Amino acid sequence: MNTGKQSKPQRVDQIDPAFDPWEQSRPIPLFLLALFIALAVWGAFSYINDLHPVRDNELGQITEPLGPQSPDPAAPLLVTQGNDAVWSCASCHGARGEGAGLTPRLAALPQTYLAKQLQDFANGSRLNGSMRYVAQHLEPADIEAVARYYANLPVPPPPARDLGAALERGEALSRYGDWKLNIPACVTCHGPNGEGVGADFPPLAGQQPEYLFNQLAAWKGGERHNSPQRLMDDIASRMSDQDMWAIAQYFGSIRP
Repeated sequence: MNTGKQSKPQRVDQIDPAFDPWEQSRPIPLFLLALFIALAVWGAFSYINDLHPVRDNELGQITEPLGPQSPDPAAPLLVTQGNDAVWSCASCHGARGEGAGLTPRLAALPQTYLAKQLQDFANGSRLNGSMRYVAQHLEPADIEAVARYYANLPVPPPPARDLGAALERGEALSRYGDWKLNIPACVTCHGPNGEGVGADFPPLAGQQPEYLFNQLAAWKGGERHNSPQRLMDDIASRMSDQDMWAIAQYFGSIRP
């Protein structure tokens, strides 16, 4: 005999009178549907607008928009499309070799310098995982073609920068160095205006400041070793982070 308490059946008057087991799913409110459509239309117009030239507010000149650009018909396929093993150069360095942030500008760098850097990446004397992978999948003819193409591109204008106190210190290091710290003037090797000298001393003017600072830090930290006679290893070891940033900002703000 079961002596446990049994649950009492639910009374009919306790059931929610609004409950309808046959109720169909409710439609999406009209205002939500209208909001979704408006956002989709706005996004489409924004995308189309980005594809058209824009007019500079101050000079009234038409400038190229940011974003996807038509490939240069004179560019090697490695620049615009890559190959079966590696991605395109432009996917990281920009459509015109302008670079951005930690990715260096390649436009107008000397052909021999660019070729040497790719060879150094390939043999491991310059360290970068992505670039070593790319360089190891390039034939010598590919390296020469890419280096020649970027060397013949014009230097893109540097963006306007508010350097503040870094301007004075960066320019002083560039022109005179700091002999109290045994730091020679940058222009001694890289040219009077940072335009570069030969294959071993690349242009600094107009280069991405973040990239310049990153390379100085790599030399100082022992992570880069392909400077002629280890000159940059030695110089960077005596530079403070503030001085490295000042010189990087200064050269990034001028054009050769």
